[in-house]
Amino acid sequence: MTKAILAQFESATKEFCTLAKAIPSEKLHVAAVQGEWPPAFAIHHLADLDAQFATRFLNILTMENPGIVSFDEEIAPKALDYEHRNPAISLAAIEASCAFLVDLLEQVSPEAWNRTAVHPAKGKLTMSELLAVTTDHRLGHLDQIRQ
Repeated sequence: MTKAILAQFESATKEFCTLAKAIPSEKLHVAAVQGEWPPAFAIHHLADLDAQFATRFLNILTMENPGIVSFDEEIAPKALDYEHRNPAISLAAIEASCAFLVDLLEQVSPEAWNRTAVHPAKGKLTMSELLAVTTDHRLGHLDQIRQ
């Protein structure tokens, strides 16, 4: 089951990056749906979160029941200057982070998938559950960029 979720994470990432690269530059900062983020913001958000996701998985593998630091997506666009960042650099970061995570997680033993961390809102999560949450989040932004 976990291998299937990891494959879905990788596939969703590749599709996200392919679609994002095809968006004309003049549309990167225009939201397709009123009240939603424009594509550039979704791109930067995933790049920023991938750094968080990698840290979470590394911590679970190397620490006993570590705490997970939340990411506040309400303040991130302004605090991390999504408006002026380069989407191509963020896309490269997403691709590299995905390759890193897939390489790392493909090597994880079946027992290690049951290691846990504590999320401030969701409570205790196994590494397998965290991968599912991470993948669901990725799929949500893939749907957003498809618009």
